Amino acid sequence: MTNEERKQKVKWLSRYRILENQIKRLEAEKERWQSRATNTVPATTHFKYIKNKDQIEAMTKEERKRNNMPPIVIHGSGSGLGIDDCVCEMDELDQELLGKIYQAIQTQCAIENAINCVEDDRLRLILSYRYIDGMKWENICYEANYSWQWVHKLHKKALETIVIGD
Repeated sequence: MTNEERKQKVKWLSRYRILENQIKRLEAEKERWQSRATNTVPATTHFKYIKNKDQIEAMTKEERKRNNMPPIVIHGSGSGLGIDDCVCEMDELDQELLGKIYQAIQTQCAIENAINCVEDDRLRLILSYRYIDGMKWENICYEANYSWQWVHKLHKKALETIVIGD
């Protein structure tokens, strides 16, 4: 197997883990927008100012104090974004997230099918640990109870054995 073929197989097998990372990033982005939405005032708020003397006498001290203040307009987070903007952005992220999840499921199935076609159980285990579970080499060595060199030899043999899709 040439180095180019090896790289192509590793790239094909790594697609699922890449999609998983993209899903995590989208979920984090959605949480940020959700946080913005909960920290945003729904609409511009104005205090009510009363100039009628009878109404002023009926107000509490705090209300009178507020009535003497200059007009104040309270906005949301200061970014100019309202709840509607945040909800719209979260909806777009939801659609993108669903697409990525569907794509990840299909990719995972294709990779698992390719791995399951490998006859040697040890090779299947190494490939599953690395490309489905996303384990680091150290963890694979520990779980499989093999040395670093042996895991890499098995991985090389597994890459030679596996037949990938398009």
